[in-house]
Order: sequence, then structure tokens, then C-alpha cells
Amino acid sequence: MTDFSDFTAQIAEWANRADWSAALVTSYVRQAEEKFNAELRVDRMIDFQEALIISRCAPLPDDWLQMDLIRIENENGPDGFLPIRYKARDEFFNLRDSWTYGYYTIEGRQIFFGGSPDIVEGITFKIAYYAEVPVFSDNLSSWIYTKYPGLYLDAALSFAALHAVGEEQGAANFKALAEDKIAKLNADHLRAKASGSRVTRSRVRSFG
Repeated sequence: MTDFSDFTAQIAEWANRADWSAALVTSYVRQAEEKFNAELRVDRMIDFQEALIISRCAPLPDDWLQMDLIRIENENGPDGFLPIRYKARDEFFNLRDSWTYGYYTIEGRQIFFGGSPDIVEGITFKIAYYAEVPVFSDNLSSWIYTKYPGLYLDAALSFAALHAVGEEQGAANFKALAEDKIAKLNADHLRAKASGSRVTRSRVRSFG
């Protein structure tokens, strides 16, 4: 038995529905994964890509959900790269190339880079981004199942309960449990990102 078949068996057992088909239970897992992609943002979702760009834009990675950091090749950077910042499309496309260097924007599934492109040598960009979660199956493991089995189960059961007549309250309860865990994991991730920062204390001034 694989981790995936064990997990789908758990879902049917928790729901007390041995009559559910494997395809039906798998659909609850896929709906849970859709929820994770929409709401979960933790360090294990961050992936990295590097590309040599010779034009003003490039397609985003197929599994891209949200940007974390983009860096451009620049000899002034300690490691040969410097970060660039996001600029809203209405501002970005209203500026000349010389004014948009150091910025990027996103339109649809395309990322546009500021500054004049180098159509001969190209410019290397490195991106760190939140990628879609693994599609859990017999042939592919999932870090969510390994690290947060309770979260995966609650999310899947929230959709399973919606399928069962009269289980609306159970669906709401499982949904609340899953969303509470997601919110805590997201908050922990944000705190961890800044955990090595020095604490800056405000200077206290007295009257008189």
C-alpha cells in the first residue's frame, strides 16, 4: 500500500463510506490541493528558476502561484545579482525603459522586465516563487501529507462531507479546522522569514 492509497482509505474511513469509489475519494484530494494552491504560502512551496532573457518579457513558470523575489544580473551585486521590485502595470508601462530598470511587472502569465533588453548577450534573471503543491498520487509523494497530515485530512474531509447529504455542518467544521491550520502555517512562515533580523527598539523620549 502506498502513502496515497493509505490516505484515500483514511478519508473513506473517517467519512464511514466504504462504498465510495477510489476516483471519488481522489477528487476530494484534488480539491484539497486546489485549496492549498489558493491559500497556503509556506517555505516548502518556494522554488527557484534561472533564465537568460533577451526580450522584454518571458512566460512565468507553469507552476507559478506568487512571486517571492526576483534578482537581475548586475556586477554591483555581491554575488553578481541585485534584487528588482514590483511596479504596478499602469505605472510600469507608462515609463521609459531607462526609468523602469530595477522593476518588473506581471500581466497575465507573462513577466515584464524593466530597462533596455540585451538582444545579443541577454540578461540573466533569478526568481524565487511560490509553486503549486505536488499532485499527490501513488507515484508522487507529498510533503504536505508527510509534514502536515492533519491539514491534508481536514481539507479533504471538508469536501467529502459536502458530497454526503446532511453533513453540511461537518463540512463547515472541517473547513474551519483546515483554514485555521493554513492561517497559522502562513503566519509562522512570515515570522520565520524575519526571525534572524535584529530587533529595533524605539527611543523613548521624556517630557521636560
